[in-house]
Amino acid sequence: MSEPILSVNDVSVKLNNQIVLDGINLEIEKPSFLLIVGPNGAGKTTFLKTLLGIIKPFKGEIRVLGLNPFRDSMSVRKFVGYVPQKDKISYETALSVGEVVLMGILLRKRPPRVVSKEDIEAAKKALSYLNMEDKWNCFFSELSGGQQRRVLIARALASDPQLLLLDEVFAGLDLEVQEELLSLLEEFRENGKMIIAVEHELDPVISVADRILVLNRRVYAYGKPSEVLNEEKLKQVYPRLRSIEKDGRRIIILGDRHA
Repeated sequence: MSEPILSVNDVSVKLNNQIVLDGINLEIEKPSFLLIVGPNGAGKTTFLKTLLGIIKPFKGEIRVLGLNPFRDSMSVRKFVGYVPQKDKISYETALSVGEVVLMGILLRKRPPRVVSKEDIEAAKKALSYLNMEDKWNCFFSELSGGQQRRVLIARALASDPQLLLLDEVFAGLDLEVQEELLSLLEEFRENGKMIIAVEHELDPVISVADRILVLNRRVYAYGKPSEVLNEEKLKQVYPRLRSIEKDGRRIIILGDRHA
């Protein structure tokens, strides 16, 4: 029997002497699209960083693609693409869009990290997925927020990862770009890859998610959208939640600005 894509066993994490993740258990055996939601401060970003081996739990065990992210961090990062929240990224030097995307490939190489022709082709191909190939020579810092987000997604895709971790990547993107990105992520999943996305709204990702995890320091609900999206379960985490009917369908409003 092959290893699960992701195995999280009783994982707890402390930051600044506060417990931010408490007894998390999760196992994913097949490629799927997992959407993680929860209120502000629920530990969603911390969870992604723990999977990457950036933050170490004080209790529990994690396996990512069969690897321990704390003992085998370089190996894990070869197979995982990560797009952090935009406000967590700062470029102090003037980097072109091409250089930013190539970083995603070079960081997975052993020194000396020399850019090859194949690397450039892979980076340009990743940008083309997001209709950003014409920005190759532009300065990253001069792009709009939405364009920067698309470049960072291309950086994560350039190394052809097996697992893609996305932290609020849809925030600030216009509807047309959101639809293009959803289509790209669906194709990524259909090619046998795994996606874990943290978002502050259910829409638009809910339309393509296979599973939803409701997190607020611990797991409140996990399962198919049809199993998780009921008001009784969600109100445990979102007391201000309400639902409305629009265009013949029910829309859940979480009532938390940073869900």
